[in-house]
Amino acid sequence: MLTWAELEQAAPEIAKHGRKLIERFQFVLVGTLTKDGSPRITPVEAYILDGHLLVNMIPRSLKALDLLRDPRVYVHAPVTAKEGSPEFKLAGRANVLEDATLRGKLDDLFWEMIQWRPAPDSHYFEFLAGRAAWVTYGDSKQTSIRWREGEPEKHLERPDI
Repeated sequence: MLTWAELEQAAPEIAKHGRKLIERFQFVLVGTLTKDGSPRITPVEAYILDGHLLVNMIPRSLKALDLLRDPRVYVHAPVTAKEGSPEFKLAGRANVLEDATLRGKLDDLFWEMIQWRPAPDSHYFEFLAGRAAWVTYGDSKQTSIRWREGEPEKHLERPDI
């Protein structure tokens, strides 16, 4: 699994577009697996700091408990309109963020933005990429750039259904 900086090297076009959406919205939709294996989708603030895609979650939140139990994660940037909104998708792993420096930088970012700091028992994660995609729609076609760890980006095009 790759850090954001490594994703930028392995899949530069996807990462460039994905970064723009993450920085624009400052949140993503996160898919996790519940205790019984069913999916859970929740919005989570997300930030790219020093080459790492980082999130902070409320202490003992269900999504955080899901990731502590099963670190598989699916990340999707918001889609804002039916006509033509691009999609950024990332599948991978959520590692508990132990790096105190990165945690502090994320805390400082929250303080700069909204004069708030996470609770000491908050959950910090770094999302690592195993697969990613950038999908656009227009001119009666769907254009995709897809990437899987260990492979180059693949450009695909098909008629829009």
